[in-house]
Amino acid sequence: MKRLLKFGTVGVFNTLITFASFTFFFFIGINYLAANVMGYILGMLNSYYWNKKWVFKDKRDKASIFYKFVVVNMVTLGVHTLLLFLLVDYAGLQPIIANLFATGAGLAINYFINSKWTFRQEQQVG
Repeated sequence: MKRLLKFGTVGVFNTLITFASFTFFFFIGINYLAANVMGYILGMLNSYYWNKKWVFKDKRDKASIFYKFVVVNMVTLGVHTLLLFLLVDYAGLQPIIANLFATGAGLAINYFINSKWTFRQEQQVG
């Protein structure tokens, strides 16, 4: 439960970074899907650092952890972007409102896969 709360805290800051970046890029005239990708990448970089160091306290310096993290986030970004597209182009929501819904779905996917695959700690036999 403690890890989930930490993940949630990091998630709030990542969401703020991602959402603020998305909003900025969107308001300066960048297409909402491109703004989503750009904002998401900024949030992802912040997320990797804090999840590795604080939430999961993973001290391994293997490149495989970073690659797994990127794969998980690319899957999440794909789902997020598809949902954003559907909510804007088919459901008629404004991009900023649609982004809030897509973010919720992305957070759930991201936590589950990262906790089960990317930052999973091997069990010590003892």
